Amino acid sequence: MDDSTLPTPLPFIRNRRQLRALLIDDQVWFLLSDFCRVTGYTHEDRMAMRMADDQIRQERLLTEDGLELDYVLVSESGVYQALVLFNVPDYGSLRRWISGTVVPQVRSQFAANGPRHVQLQFEKQCLGVLEWQDKYWLSVGDLPRVLGGHSPIAGRSGWRNWARRLRT
Repeated sequence: MDDSTLPTPLPFIRNRRQLRALLIDDQVWFLLSDFCRVTGYTHEDRMAMRMADDQIRQERLLTEDGLELDYVLVSESGVYQALVLFNVPDYGSLRRWISGTVVPQVRSQFAANGPRHVQLQFEKQCLGVLEWQDKYWLSVGDLPRVLGGHSPIAGRSGWRNWARRLRT
């Protein structure tokens, strides 16, 4: 198989552990080994056995180093099922991170056209923005967090300082 046809998973970091994901046939799939590491579950084979046939698959992927390796993948529905079945202690926040950050970003990164979800590092925090038409778009609801709890309506200079910080 040609290297250009092999998909390369996108890496995400949570608690210093990597979770790689990719889009296959418009479905988000996760590397089972990474998912087990992120959840702290040590029995990868047991988790794979508990999945339905449509929730697990084996694929040859291209690594970031350019190597072709075979990986066991688990579907998005399989990930949510595993969070419940295997009593993951950090269930709520891990589920919200996967559904709110990882899945939208994977979908937008592999989409050919349209806006993309992007994570930016801004003053020691991770900021989710939308990249569209060569510009970054920020949710108004995220402004208080970006500004450190200060109201952007406090004065015109507040907006100018905020805009200046974003440009750098």
